Amino acid sequence: MTGPSIAAAATSAAAMADEEAVRWGTALDWAIALSVVVAAAILVLIITARVLYRGHQTEGTALWLHGIALAILPLFLLATGQFATLEYATEVKFCGTCHLTMKPYIDDLHNPKSQSLAGLHFQHRVMAGTECYSCHANYGIHGTFEAKLTGLRHVWKYNTGTYKLPIKMPQPFTNDLCLKCHNGAKPFMAQDIHLEGGKVSADLRTNKQQCVDCHSPAHDIPKPGDKGKDKPEDKAKKAAAPGERS
Repeated sequence: MTGPSIAAAATSAAAMADEEAVRWGTALDWAIALSVVVAAAILVLIITARVLYRGHQTEGTALWLHGIALAILPLFLLATGQFATLEYATEVKFCGTCHLTMKPYIDDLHNPKSQSLAGLHFQHRVMAGTECYSCHANYGIHGTFEAKLTGLRHVWKYNTGTYKLPIKMPQPFTNDLCLKCHNGAKPFMAQDIHLEGGKVSADLRTNKQQCVDCHSPAHDIPKPGDKGKDKPEDKAKKAAAPGERS
């Protein structure tokens, strides 16, 4: 890789890291902050009642403090905490917490040289921070519910060690998952090969023609035994410049 290429790659990676580091103000950020504040308020009220009203825990003001701390505020905590948990589960960094299975996929996302669908979507910031969930969850409340159940199964298998490598999708990746975003998008609709009578072709809508047939790989994941081997494009570069030293 040349000097400018290395600099560009480093700049790209740094920009993505900085963007994730300074991000604040999303619904998830506020839900986490509110959950922490409410949890702290519950503890403060309990401690206050214990200290100031020792021996009178079921009387007057102490009873009100306990009612607020143990009955009212937990309802808010349940709502904000559950929302924060479910929303965090849509983040790429959540998917990456299963290090043994997901690390190659996360590495592909952050690889500036990656030409995989996942890498390009991530680096173009198409669905910033939620690329895994956005591509793998079906549209609507049913898709969200199904994705959460699937995620629970994945967490169970990972923590119990009952998963098998390489991991595989339980069912084929349908075009619906692509079309929920790309259908109607100008770059997509500008390609005649996608259309039929001004609309998305029947072959794409019925999965007769798969999006990944033309746009692949979905993920650029090293296969067992490939470690240390050059990729075809790297071999071509070395053949074109035999005098270069890596």
